[in-house]
Amino acid sequence: MPKNMVRIIFTFLCLLPSILYAQDGFDSLVDAAKRGDVKVQVMLGDMYLNGNQIQKDYAEALRWYLRSDEKGSIEGQCNIGYMYAKGLGVKHDNFEAIKWYRKSADKGFPRCECNMGDMYENGNGTNQDYDLALKWYRKAADHNYDYGYLNVGRMYEEGHSVQKDLAEAVRWYLKAAALNNLIAEGKLGWAYEHGLGVEVDSEESVKWYTKSAEAGDIISQNNLGRMYTHGWGKNGPDYTEAVKWFMKAARAGNALSLYILGQIYENGAGEIKQDYKEAAHCYEHAAEKGHANSQYRLGLLLDGGKGVAQNDSSAVKWYTKAFEQGNVNAMGRLGIMYYEGRGVEKDRAKALQYIRTARDRGYREFENYLKSHGEL
Repeated sequence: MPKNMVRIIFTFLCLLPSILYAQDGFDSLVDAAKRGDVKVQVMLGDMYLNGNQIQKDYAEALRWYLRSDEKGSIEGQCNIGYMYAKGLGVKHDNFEAIKWYRKSADKGFPRCECNMGDMYENGNGTNQDYDLALKWYRKAADHNYDYGYLNVGRMYEEGHSVQKDLAEAVRWYLKAAALNNLIAEGKLGWAYEHGLGVEVDSEESVKWYTKSAEAGDIISQNNLGRMYTHGWGKNGPDYTEAVKWFMKAARAGNALSLYILGQIYENGAGEIKQDYKEAAHCYEHAAEKGHANSQYRLGLLLDGGKGVAQNDSSAVKWYTKAFEQGNVNAMGRLGIMYYEGRGVEKDRAKALQYIRTARDRGYREFENYLKSHGEL
């Protein structure tokens, strides 16, 4: 018998007791749920809804939530509303969603009180009504729910149902942040960075961005990276630290962070050496997510053969995608490709239209191109 097969069998036999134990534990949960244990019914619904330890199955999730509703489970009712609001295993239906949310919220379940606020704020399943939205958010806050505090703060920040008051918004964000709400922490970072309702304080800003970023908030990771590129307080730029945070956001799929990383690697910054190959890698991932500037920069690298094999056709492809999103530089570069017949058939009329339009919008490099080719 091949050695690798022996290793596979050995590994399976080692894991078999834990597999059997896990199955036995799951069967025990099902038995408890069938006997009417409401908490376990909701737990099973959550497991099926999220694919936690078992295969995701929305129909089974809904079945167990409905079983829990028979005994008045406010959490089960809230989750049924969520499934209708998101169209998970059922037809998307905001009217049905708000019906279930209300059943739970009327009994004081803070998560559903926030959901009711969201429905009224955005006019989903009901007429838009900022006053009722704020009422429900305040109810959730009265139950010491972090998202209740967060949303009341946001209403003050945006001036919905109340007069815009940034200082009051910060007061509510601090309440949410005291409960480790990462969004509120990020908002406090932004407030202290820009002096919104508080005095500008870069150290306080970095403190809050860091708390939020460490908890996994992508926006804060990006903002923290930006703070380190600019330098803050008495500290100069720290590109190593900046790249660390941009990388975290990039790994989570954030296109803006990928683009900024591309810029850092393309140009080199501080202790980060110029690396066209890594720049192209970052731009490509962002470009595939539809980031226009990354599409343009990737086109440039392909056009010039920097960090990647020179490829006119691929350069045209990415210039075109960026141009279609309104990137003027990409339009001018695409014009040059048409003028020179690289990656596309020559088309002087289209080329001059694109190049002159880019020039007229203030991009002087294209005027120089026109002048050098006698096309002014």
